[in-house]
Amino acid sequence: MVKKRLTRDLWGFQYFPYYQMRIDHDKFHGWAVLNELTDGDHQYWNFEKAGKAPVAGKGMCWLTLIPDGKKHSVTAMFTENGEISAWYIDVIYSLLTDEDGVLAFMDQYLDVLFTTKGDVLIDDREELDAAYRSGEFTEDEYKAALKEGNLIIDEWGKDIHRSELICKEMLKYVREQAHDHPLTVFLDIDGVLNVFQPDKEVQAILPVAGNNICDLIHRMKANLVIISDHRSGGAAYDIVSDFFKQNRIDLDITPCGNEYRSRTEEINAYLHMHPNIERYVILDDCFQDNYTGDKKLQEHLVFVDALKGLQKQDIIKACEILNRQIN
Repeated sequence: MVKKRLTRDLWGFQYFPYYQMRIDHDKFHGWAVLNELTDGDHQYWNFEKAGKAPVAGKGMCWLTLIPDGKKHSVTAMFTENGEISAWYIDVIYSLLTDEDGVLAFMDQYLDVLFTTKGDVLIDDREELDAAYRSGEFTEDEYKAALKEGNLIIDEWGKDIHRSELICKEMLKYVREQAHDHPLTVFLDIDGVLNVFQPDKEVQAILPVAGNNICDLIHRMKANLVIISDHRSGGAAYDIVSDFFKQNRIDLDITPCGNEYRSRTEEINAYLHMHPNIERYVILDDCFQDNYTGDKKLQEHLVFVDALKGLQKQDIIKACEILNRQIN
């Protein structure tokens, strides 16, 4: 069997917004997962009736539903206009949680594909058969997987209109919940967006750093909060504010005042004012505060080399932190 994380690492989706939640709804009880695809070239699968159907790419999303008491994982692939292009349903052996809180399942090979045009396909049956012959599955486990495949066709494939309505309603519900708990980036300026140049009174934003922070904000659909001392105003803040305005990014600032002795206290004050923020990352060169006094904030910190500014590897690390799940 193969473990598949629902951040869809095998597809490269782990660097896009990821949400998972329990749902107890009159239409569905179980786990729901949302992968928002904010970038990427479109990929297509060919079906006999639906023809060339998009399954991934910028503007699309994947909604995965794992119903209680069942051994399957239902993924509806939504286009940018909110329509379902295809379903991919995995027969699974078990559901588990990784160390970072992300859900994963052990894939039992057999898959069922549907489209709204009436395509019904059984995929990877030969892999299931081979696993049985090799002794990976007992006869009972093998028969249970085949039975689950038939159950999938009965429950999801016979009334496509009903399946479509359930998935669309659950997508709306999950997106509403995700909107109420925004991803947030706390950003320093000096040493992150620029590097110190002694011959200049006001430091310019490094092009690479500027591109990287904009990519992170747009890719993760995150809110931006400035934590730099420059946030109180002045030429440096004006440069940063204009830059983000040009890139269609709104920004906020952490609170200022003599009652705060460190950046740690300012960020914690902001989090206290916005209790809906659960997943966040801090991008800082740690010149003003190294966060050693707060282990929780340290877990959300990406240390940026002040001699280089924000690099691509920093963005990758930030995505990983933002997609950690709160247990």
